[in-house]
Amino acid sequence: MNKHHFKNYGLLKVFTIALALLLTSNNSLAELNQIQKVYTQKGYPYGGLVDRSEQVTILYTVSSDTISCRVEVAYNGQIWKGEQRNTSLNKFTQKPLHSCLDREQAKKLLAKTF
Repeated sequence: MNKHHFKNYGLLKVFTIALALLLTSNNSLAELNQIQKVYTQKGYPYGGLVDRSEQVTILYTVSSDTISCRVEVAYNGQIWKGEQRNTSLNKFTQKPLHSCLDREQAKKLLAKTF
């Protein structure tokens, strides 16, 4: 074998190791940095409630053009459970949190997070 062959082998070995490291590091980062989609409009009080709470969950059932939904808000180890509300599919699609949680109730919940 000549020197040129050994040089190519060394370069191939370095390239293979670099590729393996790159693939494994991207795979581990993908598991750690999952993005959670938030279905709410920005603004007061709903955006602040989502930002300041540990978790905001919308529980809903669909029947024809009507949505039956309620909201659960977790903050400081406690879970607040909202009342069941009915809304249209169109309103729910555009502003799900707003259509399932009364604005006055959202303001009260937000005030408790301070």
